[in-house]
Amino acid sequence: MVLGAMRRMMAITGLALFVWSGRCDRGWAQLLRDLPTNARGVTVEDRVGDFVPLDVMFNDERGQRVPIGKYFRRGIPIVLTLNYSDCPGLCIAQLDNLVGTLRELPVGVLGRDFEIITVSIDPRETPEKARRTEAKYVGLLGQEAEPYWHFLTGDYRSIQRLADSLGFRFYYDKANQRYNHPAATYFLSQDGRICRCLVSLGVEPNQFQLAVGEASQGRLTLNGLTDAFIQLCYYYDPDANRYTASARRVMAFGGAAFCLMLLGLTAPFWFRGRAAAHDDIDTRSAANGHVEPEGHGRTNGNAYNEVTISNSDNPLESNQ
Repeated sequence: MVLGAMRRMMAITGLALFVWSGRCDRGWAQLLRDLPTNARGVTVEDRVGDFVPLDVMFNDERGQRVPIGKYFRRGIPIVLTLNYSDCPGLCIAQLDNLVGTLRELPVGVLGRDFEIITVSIDPRETPEKARRTEAKYVGLLGQEAEPYWHFLTGDYRSIQRLADSLGFRFYYDKANQRYNHPAATYFLSQDGRICRCLVSLGVEPNQFQLAVGEASQGRLTLNGLTDAFIQLCYYYDPDANRYTASARRVMAFGGAAFCLMLLGLTAPFWFRGRAAAHDDIDTRSAANGHVEPEGHGRTNGNAYNEVTISNSDNPLESNQ
């Protein structure tokens, strides 16, 4: 009865989830159709596995023309964002959240494990303005971060070429005099390959570290058991666009840990019980006069027979 009721409940739940998911899909499609005009075309295309052009030229904070590939020469991953200094809100929120994430990371990882490049999508932005923006955000982290967070500006063709390679779609809204754009954080390998793109205003510290480790293509080693556990129990979910804990892996590790803990707790009692049983057998055998001289074997069979007979009313007879 109970099993049948559970099966019926599971079937009803599954049917409800199926209907609900269908309604969500239709609702999502309707939301896409109802997007305002200024939001259409603002998207991030999946370009994971592609390469960014390392020869595309930009201006650094001092106004010098440099290829973006200059920052890949150290052989460590690059975290890349596309923003602009005059953005009324989205860029401010994204960069503020990035600073918050960096503050949560271990000291020294910026510059040792990765560097950051922020490219302005506004071709009118000058290196002087980019330098002021850099001073603002680097100042929140400390001057030790200055050599490893680069704010670049460039002309329209350079910006568009980089954005096209990233699948970063934006446009200039003449009516409001601003750029409509998404918020994305790219994790690039040392040879310029796009390893991950997280479309979000912020990235959680553990997700950030996992993405950096992924972008390193195995060149970075895990620093401890905690990192190894996170790496094994988390996987990248492209639909959710984030690292998600694998329920199966977490349950497997949890089950294994529980079994080891249970074994560790019960093993002493198990071995102690076996030792006590052997001591009891030897004591009973000695009490009934069955302790043989050293070097001589018993003539009455095994210990089980000795215990059984010693509990009987008949005295043990020696085999002739």
